[in-house]
Amino acid sequence: MFLSGLGLALFFLWFFTAVLGGYARDFIDMAPLMLIIFSLLAVLTATRSFKVFYHGFRAAISPKAVISKEMRLQAVSLFRLLSKTTGMVSAIGVLICFVNMLMNLDFSDARGVSHLGINMSASFITLIYGLFLIAFVFEPAAYILKKRRGTQR
Repeated sequence: MFLSGLGLALFFLWFFTAVLGGYARDFIDMAPLMLIIFSLLAVLTATRSFKVFYHGFRAAISPKAVISKEMRLQAVSLFRLLSKTTGMVSAIGVLICFVNMLMNLDFSDARGVSHLGINMSASFITLIYGLFLIAFVFEPAAYILKKRRGTQR
């Protein structure tokens, strides 16, 4: 169910992008993606939670996966922590892009104005990546794991 919901969300994102006249490739920007991914890896490293993330994500994806009650509760709190962290990092990424945009803003030549759209789009893409991870990965995984009760190892 989790993967089908994620796939459906990606499909609707692609569909509405096409309907509104854009291209899906316009939403691919490596700098915001790396900012979010590396910050999440830093949180997993700092909390030493790679094992909890792996077992929790596997249990959220597969209803047949067996997970202990303690591990399930740890995974729920970890996914909530990752959700909060992703929101904060997205906001920081937006601010970084806005600061970069304002530093390069120069109306005396055309180059300064041309950077305006690039930096603004990068800030919004950072926000989209963060909101997508929160809404379609971390919160649903936490909800699915919190809802599961009877599986114990």
